Amino acid sequence: MMTNGGKLPMSTLGIVGEEIDKQAALASAALQGIAGVGPRAVLDMLGPYSAVLYIAERVVESDVFNAELVRSLHSKVLPLERMADSMLADARQRGYFDDPDVAEPLHWLETCNEQVKDCMVALESMLDPQLDDLMNAAVEEHQRGETVPLESIR
Repeated sequence: MMTNGGKLPMSTLGIVGEEIDKQAALASAALQGIAGVGPRAVLDMLGPYSAVLYIAERVVESDVFNAELVRSLHSKVLPLERMADSMLADARQRGYFDDPDVAEPLHWLETCNEQVKDCMVALESMLDPQLDDLMNAAVEEHQRGETVPLESIR
């Protein structure tokens, strides 16, 4: 990943930042307004949440690393991810996943939320380069057979 001095052109950084703010605000407002989970309410939230995911994926896949942008994106997406988690848990508890009118949009939201979680892990990894080293060391240790199943530890 090229760092380019850690800087994106200010115009690009500003545009991405504004779009993140706009979509995060829309998704947050929709999530907070989902007291009655219905297909329309879920779809109202899913559009901007998907846009936030799209932006996050582009940042993760970019050849240019900008720590300020990654931190900003992470801090704005984390509350949305938590709200979506809460909303999905509430929908499960209330049996909305069993309602054919609501289940499909909820499954779309669930899929989007899992993809957001993957992006969040990638963003965290970008901000902590030691995390990649720790993960690689753990994988190598496992491949050498130097790990034991958790059940065997007592």
